[in-house]
Amino acid sequence: MASELQIYLFIFLGALCLLVGTIFAGNVEWVLGTTPISFYSTIVLSLILIFVGGIFWVSAAKYMHN
Repeated sequence: MASELQIYLFIFLGALCLLVGTIFAGNVEWVLGTTPISFYSTIVLSLILIFVGGIFWVSAAKYMHN
């Protein structure tokens, strides 16, 4: 029971990380007032969130296989 809950939790957290990461990546643009550090940190943050979401999904797939 706890294992199934963990699988669903990992799938949900992975989807949430991917959603937020793609929203950040899709909305970042260079406009008046944007500093280079804020622009590049948003890109890095979105990539990290996408990678973390992928790790959650791979972990869920590993638990489903076992």
